[in-house]
Amino acid sequence: MSGTAQNNRLICYENGTVRGRLPLAEETVSGGILCRADTWIWFHRNGLLACAELACDIIIENISCRADTRVHFHENSRLMKCHLTENTRIQGVPARADTFVLFHENGTLSACRLDEDHFCNSIRCKAGKWIGFYDNCSLKRCIIAEDIINDGILLRADSWAAFHRNGVIENYKLAGNAVIHGIDCKTGDILLFDEEGRVTETIRQAAVKLANHIEKNSSSCLL
Repeated sequence: MSGTAQNNRLICYENGTVRGRLPLAEETVSGGILCRADTWIWFHRNGLLACAELACDIIIENISCRADTRVHFHENSRLMKCHLTENTRIQGVPARADTFVLFHENGTLSACRLDEDHFCNSIRCKAGKWIGFYDNCSLKRCIIAEDIINDGILLRADSWAAFHRNGVIENYKLAGNAVIHGIDCKTGDILLFDEEGRVTETIRQAAVKLANHIEKNSSSCLL
């Protein structure tokens, strides 16, 4: 950032291009987006809109965005983050409007909070919880809604699971004692898998508790 002008209502990058602007009145920017007065409008170095606060509800890339909230854009001008005007389906996924939703640079949904249970790759993901996707729309992570066997592993309801782009489980916190690929695992252990479904690492819950205990005691000694 190089400096400000017009009584601190304009901020520029080092090359002189506008980084941020604080308009006195409502202002329409690229794409017909009406921005609120006295709220900062931010731009990427390439001059494209980065972030603005909406003066009214508006449809952006078929997404109904809510007034008085900020919308964010990627450097390629695709929508990155917004708040919905109401619960709605985005690319087939039931999204809640009580928090923000995220998008990848190619326009596909990145993350949202589910308005209802949603099936993805035969995995039932739980309503009210966050779900994440890769930019190819494959499931990245979610809270499991019901017990299911995936790649020979029992995924328990209400547990958090993450997946590779090819659908193979990437990491999972065990909800019960189990023997996984010949490894004796305990409740709370976190298992890491490669893209072929092989266990690459086991993070023992006992070790995690010990590390947390040591860290807590060390912090106490510094007080």
